Amino acid sequence: MNFNDNYRIDLEVSFYENLQAILMDGVLNVSSTEIKSLYEFWNSNFNSSSIINKFFPGTFVSPLQNLRDNVIFKGIDLPIWFGDYSKKKIVILGIDPLRNKDNFNQIIDADYRKDVIIGTPYALHEGFSRSGPCKGYWTFLKGLVDSNNFVYCTDIFKTYYFDPVKNIRSYNDASYTGKHNTSVHINILMKELAVIQPDLIIVYGKIAHSFLTGNKSPKISQHLNQTKRNIIINQNSTDVITVLHLSKTTRGKNFIDFFNQNNVNTLDFNAENRVHCAELYLEMLKNQRII
Repeated sequence: MNFNDNYRIDLEVSFYENLQAILMDGVLNVSSTEIKSLYEFWNSNFNSSSIINKFFPGTFVSPLQNLRDNVIFKGIDLPIWFGDYSKKKIVILGIDPLRNKDNFNQIIDADYRKDVIIGTPYALHEGFSRSGPCKGYWTFLKGLVDSNNFVYCTDIFKTYYFDPVKNIRSYNDASYTGKHNTSVHINILMKELAVIQPDLIIVYGKIAHSFLTGNKSPKISQHLNQTKRNIIINQNSTDVITVLHLSKTTRGKNFIDFFNQNNVNTLDFNAENRVHCAELYLEMLKNQRII
């Protein structure tokens, strides 16, 4: 896909300065110029087939992220957005800016014990990832934008790490995540949502559902009407729908059950192909007149 105005990160959009302030206060302890330069770098390299990552010393992470010194494979995903902000506003919400040793080895001088890799959810700023390992996520997001929506993609937990002592990932570490009603991460997310003012939130998976709503996630492989929830943003009720995560770890049978419950034909469907899953998500949302 060639680069065009629908697929650039619009830094003139009305919410950008407020979002930038949220990121500077609660996520990265850097200047507004440095944050803007990251987005400009991603825009200018959007069509590159190379892996595009930058890193900062771990000391540049906001203290609010509660990032301990002994953890490794640290990563931060900044939000990314596409489309016309005057259209219907959809937030895609996930949990996991996953990093591993290979990610650090791909960047000269990056230290997996001390530094933090900066990227976007599902590496959507990288042509390599959009056409490769994260193609399913990109297929879904692009389909939403092509259906005349504005799409903003973010994570509940902006920071990822692996704790080698506890042998645990950050989103499973209660000392990092906190509880819903006291979590700094939910506080940051709600500030984001307040400036975006979404018409709809699409949630990937049970963990994100639970932390957003404050309630245990229901079984997702049901009709969307059974798992639909609402949250209040700027005194307005906003619909929340939850779908299965497009991760490779999600079982194919779960996708088949989910689509069958939502009256989507799975006769010629490859449940292990995440691009096919994303395409059926779009079909399902159109059939139910959600998009």
